Amino acid sequence: MNTAHEHPPSCLPKPKMSICIPTYNTARYLPEAIESALRQDFTDFELLICDDASTDETPELVRRYDDPRICYSRSERRLGQAGTWNRCVALARGEYIALLHADDRYLEGFLKERVSTLDAHPDVGMAFGSVLLIDEHGSTIGERRFLTCDSIWPPSEFLSCLLLDCVIFPPSVVVRRICYETAGPFNNEHFWGIDWEFWLRLSARYGVAYSASIKAAYRVHLKSATPVALSTARNASDGFKVLTRIFGEIENAPSLSRYACLRDPAFRAFGTRTLSAAGYMCEHGNLAAVRTNLRYAVHAYPKLLSRPTVWALGLSACLGPWVYRAFRTIRRA
Repeated sequence: MNTAHEHPPSCLPKPKMSICIPTYNTARYLPEAIESALRQDFTDFELLICDDASTDETPELVRRYDDPRICYSRSERRLGQAGTWNRCVALARGEYIALLHADDRYLEGFLKERVSTLDAHPDVGMAFGSVLLIDEHGSTIGERRFLTCDSIWPPSEFLSCLLLDCVIFPPSVVVRRICYETAGPFNNEHFWGIDWEFWLRLSARYGVAYSASIKAAYRVHLKSATPVALSTARNASDGFKVLTRIFGEIENAPSLSRYACLRDPAFRAFGTRTLSAAGYMCEHGNLAAVRTNLRYAVHAYPKLLSRPTVWALGLSACLGPWVYRAFRTIRRA
């Protein structure tokens, strides 16, 4: 295993695929991610493990693997999510790049299917698919399918789907290297929605392919980025910025002008999701997150003010969660 260098020697042939595993203090799950990649029947890949200055046993764990395709690179200071993802892309040498989060894993046939799709469709910049949902112990708790059949969208057409919600789960994605050069890096201004913003920029320029078959597993647990974003209400502030920025790009690009009419539906959908997040945070007693989510929900979709739920949550933010709980009890009666 190449642990002495940040990158394999340049004399080695470039692999077809770069599997990049960004990790920070996820030694508990990392072996599952690594081994799920090494078990793939498509073998022309490098496996780059980018450690964002972990303080757990990640370095010792990685040294146990003896596979020439593995390269371990450790940052001496925290770069954060976007910074580490960008570092992964910068180190990757493959024609195709996959970011496999350290707490997720691939299922049988993942790489073979994605590579086959991208090879067959040169206009497609990103291929993604359905995922299995697993808990912290690796047990199946559900699945997520965007559609029930395989689909391919020409350049920019998938943008209309992504504007209404981020329907892509990261472990299911493989992207052409050139897309990172054209669409730009991950935005390090955000904590939440980093991937969503990049998918939006990518789909504005390239075709997108979807597979209904489940070839990857997405782990749901309390220490992942989404629960942290909800507890700090970064889902609201960062999500609003993502939509504002992408519609700024849409309005300034003649080739995308036909999607400008989706501004109201997109902000309405965002406002509705953010209102739901406010309710979830209220149930958990996080009143600061309730206030922030409510503010962004109403800012995005002012017509929400006509909903009694908004006022019940607003009162709860001042008087306590009991108001919202009483409101829900009355509504169910």
